[in-house]
Amino acid sequence: MDTTPPAGPDTATPTRGPRTLAGCRAGDTVIVDGIDLDERHRFRLMELGLRAGVVIRVVQRSGFGGRVVARGPERIALDGGTARAIRVRISDDTEEMTR
Repeated sequence: MDTTPPAGPDTATPTRGPRTLAGCRAGDTVIVDGIDLDERHRFRLMELGLRAGVVIRVVQRSGFGGRVVARGPERIALDGGTARAIRVRISDDTEEMTR
């Protein structure tokens, strides 16, 4: 017998926002959790400063899922496939203040 309570508004797990950069809106500030690309492409993104733990801000959404992100004064344009491969979580104000 299943004793799991039915899902409803009171029992639903709260979401913390998008799971990949492709799901982010312009203006969102997020923390990179990981990059699910091959070694060569992941290394290139790391050279550009995109690595786990970095706080970035989505500046612009483009057609076909691309994003322009800001890391400090730098802007980085990413295609939709790359944006879908970057796992993120929404940045809390306290986390952003400590970085």
